[in-house]
Parts: sequence; C-alpha cells; structure tokens
Amino acid sequence: MTNPDSTSEQAKACAERWKELLDWLDFWFQPEKAEAHDFDAGERELFASLAPAWLAAGPGEGKIAVLESMSERFGRRRVFALIEKMCEDETGAYWRELARSEGGTLDDLVRMLWAPLPELGFEFASEPRPNGLQFCVTRCPHAELGAQLGAADWLYALVCAGDPHIATSFDPPISFERTKTLMQGDDCCDHAYFTD
Repeated sequence: MTNPDSTSEQAKACAERWKELLDWLDFWFQPEKAEAHDFDAGERELFASLAPAWLAAGPGEGKIAVLESMSERFGRRRVFALIEKMCEDETGAYWRELARSEGGTLDDLVRMLWAPLPELGFEFASEPRPNGLQFCVTRCPHAELGAQLGAADWLYALVCAGDPHIATSFDPPISFERTKTLMQGDDCCDHAYFTD
C-alpha cells in the first residue's frame, strides 16, 4: 500500500524541482506566442486549448496532466508535433539572439549553455575532438525529473529535442551530434559539437 503522505511529498518535491529547472517553459505557452509560429488551423486550435491550460496548471504533475489531457482530446501525435514545432521555433529564436548579443563561437556556446549546469546538479565530462568538443553527461536533473514524473517522453520533447536547434542558431552554425540520452534510458548523453 502506498503511503499518501510520501506520494504527496514526492509530488511537492517534483513541483519544486520543476520550478527550479523548467519554469522558463511557461514563456512558450503565452497566448500571444501563437503568432510567432507558422501554425495551421488545427495547430492553432490545439494551441488555443493547450496554452491557457498549461499556464493554469501547477508545476510538475500539473503540466504533465495537461499534456496527457490534450493528447486524449487531440491525439498524442498531434500534441508531440506541436511541441516539436514550438521547441524548434522558440529555442532557435532565443539562442540566435543570445549568440548575436553574447558571442557566436563554440567557446561561447560552452560558456552560456554548459558552464551554469553543474550548479543545477548536472554531472559531465568533456574532451576535445577534431574540430570540436564531446560531452558525456552522467547525471541530468531533467532526466531524473522525467523519471520521477513518469514523463520522460514529454520532457525529451520539451527539453532534449531543443539541443540541435541551439547549435544551429550560432553563426556560422555549429554541427551537433548525439546518439544517446539519459532521458531515453541510456547510460549517458553524448553531446558533440563541431565547427567544420
């Protein structure tokens, strides 16, 4: 038998961790953001239902419940496709502006993306590659949260799927390769960036 107090405590801990790691996602779901995307009529209808529900939902389980509810109403594939489009558009726009204002080299990407991660609980090592850099992530709080919420597929779509768009937002674009992620159950995330 599950202890309701421990279940409640776990939900509260997940909500706090979500707020620390993923509150920035709320920006994607602002109603006016619909204009920033090339949505077709069906996508506009889905976004019009999803955005206010997302913003009204509590962090963690509440946000995932919204995605599941929209999947039941509109179809899981459609919700994932919408998130994929939003992730590409929003991640690209954010990082293009950041690269323009803060620097567009591989060193700048490492400084802006990777340097802050240890403070959030990420553990990784890096090593040089010909014309690039390889990271091996062995601990990812996003993946841990995805596992705790039983929502690794959603967090992959919201967070991990943005990684290629970060790299291509630099000018000139930085090539990105990854064959494994902790979010998908692998032993590490093997991010690699190349300048040629």
